[in-house]
Amino acid sequence: MSAAPDTDLRREWTLNCGGRYWPTGYQAIASLTFPVIDNSEPGADPDLCHVVLPAWAADLGIEGRLLAFASAIAPGEDRPEWQRCDWLATAFHMLAGSVERAHEQLHGPALSYSFRVPRALAPLYGHAWVNRIFLFLRRWAAHVANQPEVGLFGPLPVARIELTHDVDAIRLTPEIRLKQAAFQIANAARSFARGNFSGSGARLRDAGRYVLSAGNFRTFARVRDMERSGGLRSTLHFYGGPSGLSRATPRRILIDPAYEITSDAMRAELRAFAEGGWTVGLHQSFDAWDEAGKMAREKARVETALGSPVSHCRQHWLHFSWNKTWAAQAAAGLRRDATLGFNDRPGFRAGHALTVRPWDGANGRPLPIDAVPMVFMDSHFYDYSDDGGNDPEAAMKPWIDEVRAVGGDATVNWHTHTITEVYGWDAGFESLLGLLS
Repeated sequence: MSAAPDTDLRREWTLNCGGRYWPTGYQAIASLTFPVIDNSEPGADPDLCHVVLPAWAADLGIEGRLLAFASAIAPGEDRPEWQRCDWLATAFHMLAGSVERAHEQLHGPALSYSFRVPRALAPLYGHAWVNRIFLFLRRWAAHVANQPEVGLFGPLPVARIELTHDVDAIRLTPEIRLKQAAFQIANAARSFARGNFSGSGARLRDAGRYVLSAGNFRTFARVRDMERSGGLRSTLHFYGGPSGLSRATPRRILIDPAYEITSDAMRAELRAFAEGGWTVGLHQSFDAWDEAGKMAREKARVETALGSPVSHCRQHWLHFSWNKTWAAQAAAGLRRDATLGFNDRPGFRAGHALTVRPWDGANGRPLPIDAVPMVFMDSHFYDYSDDGGNDPEAAMKPWIDEVRAVGGDATVNWHTHTITEVYGWDAGFESLLGLLS
């Protein structure tokens, strides 16, 4: 079955996204025979299904199965589903976020909350399905050629898990007290409604701590010491927008960081990180999610403080649009983004652990920026966890294990101000450093 020109471009992009799995032998992957389904668009209400793999590839799936869009499986009973599935179409729609894009066209950006995207996508988040699809294609091509995988494609890639920080605060401001106290009171109410009375009491105590504590969040020297001890160097995203009351609107005062990036103290900290081998990036303001001009101005302020160019970024509050944010970042001169993830849960938002050039659906080509997903952040295991962070290491390990199992590429995020007595999440950060090092 021949493919339409735009389908050819999509398939070429998808194969390039999997290039880490076939640095050699690309043609053997491109030559695999399975249906080319041009009308495989899953829409905003998709049907996901689990496809049983052949015995010689069962170890690459989860319980011997891979997740696929039903729209990418050709009808018929003459062959098993794994031979009737358009695997490149399935991988494309996961990588390109086709379902979320369609949903966004109807309802606007989800602001990175999983409850605001189609519930049918929930099975996507648990594993790096695209990586597993690429591993299957690699195995399949070697099986067809009757050659060892390593001989045909080279060794399997080594996982890369990048430690990152979003620098949201350097002191406990009134707005942080308000936000955290309100959030913990809401958590307490939810725990109480579920009959978890001890958990509800713990959340109320947390709320009181945020209200009553004195808070100095200048943890930068400690971060450097802890990471240096583990042989690690992270990427830190710093806010470059207006500070204090110059944030002007009540929403910006409540949501955006309050510190002044060009102060002498912040200049010294940024340069200490850069001179020690850390990477300094931009943490765009909440309202800069779709405006290249705002991003460029905030980027310039961080660059002024640092004294050198900045190319990495993550949007504050993960305020993100599939259809607008990466294009705006690229136009602002940014070259690597780590926003793709959820505020309210860990997981693989697009079903992959890969650095990709995001697909620009409007122009039918990849954008000139690298996007690497964020698999989890600290608050997932404390603010959004039923156990309130009692065992963060056990909660983090399965996600790290999945990235390593598939030889993937991903980021994890720990906010620098949470390794203080006010938050008390420093033990979790120490556990994370141990898992990574």
